[in-house]
Amino acid sequence: MNVQITLSNGEKSARLKIENFPIESFERLLNKTLDFLGLLDHGSKKKKVSIKPKIEIKNFKTAEIKMKPTEDVLSLLPEQLRNWYQEQEQKAAQEGKPTFHLTGIKVKDGMPHYKVFYECPNCGFKGVRYEKEGVKEVQCYQCAAPVDVFPTKGEFPKRDKFNNYFTSAREE
Repeated sequence: MNVQITLSNGEKSARLKIENFPIESFERLLNKTLDFLGLLDHGSKKKKVSIKPKIEIKNFKTAEIKMKPTEDVLSLLPEQLRNWYQEQEQKAAQEGKPTFHLTGIKVKDGMPHYKVFYECPNCGFKGVRYEKEGVKEVQCYQCAAPVDVFPTKGEFPKRDKFNNYFTSAREE
């Protein structure tokens, strides 16, 4: 079971991301996290506070479906980008550059991946990744910490002057 928990209480917050997590340990993890955030009442006479959250864990499988490579990238792009992408594709061909240098869009396994710029709050590393539409978090190349990312200019598919569609700095 893969678990990701993000909790906040005022200025305190905690994020936990664990892969292949045993289901039996979930309640203990939740108790410790709530305790760290100060959400458990230690005023009781019991030395150990335990809560029994009403959480139903369902087993589920996730599968990634890979599309066959297609020449028709335009049909996979948002409507607002199609004409612009086609122009940039022609310009890139004339200049002898890869299309993604001008567009910020790479096609991997037949799916468009959009340029994401991030600055890691953990180690300060600045990097670029290409991720699928709707990405909310990337992993820092340097320290592997999770980094939250947001649509550039507050709305996808808007981009900045560097063709970043997502960035770690929230813009409104």
